[in-house]
Amino acid sequence: MKYLKIILLVLVVSCETGETVKDISSENQLKFKENTERIKSMLAAMSAEESDKFSQYFADSLKWSGPDKILIDDYETKEVLMAALDGYIAMYDNHELRDIKFFGGSTYSSEETSDNPNDIRVYGNWHHTHAETGKAVSHKWMALMRFNSDGQIYLFNDFFDVTGFLSQHLN
Repeated sequence: MKYLKIILLVLVVSCETGETVKDISSENQLKFKENTERIKSMLAAMSAEESDKFSQYFADSLKWSGPDKILIDDYETKEVLMAALDGYIAMYDNHELRDIKFFGGSTYSSEETSDNPNDIRVYGNWHHTHAETGKAVSHKWMALMRFNSDGQIYLFNDFFDVTGFLSQHLN
């Protein structure tokens, strides 16, 4: 009976505070979903070879670390990313990212853990057709994307094996 009184007292006191409990995880889940939809739209623009539309998903101040970079903090500009995209569009057709997966935040980390829905990891397998030879080529891909408050990507780390990808043209 003593425990029942304590439980009732706690319930009454908690109800009387008038404070509402904010469900951060729901807000973060919604923001994560919005960001992943933006990424899907950006990838669709690439697949459709719509450079201008693709460009709109990136902040003008974008820092891009492409797959050719040796260090993770070696960055290029949005203009360099767009030139690289135009190169891919010229060399390849039928762009499709398959087996796509999205992960946000970090539950376990060597650094501070976070449930930030604006930091997203994307994984998948790109499939293209080499425009000159008609040969099907593919590669696994991973990217880290960080979104600003305007919903644009301001940091983009892009990872895949360039040499392995290019060697497919020779076989």
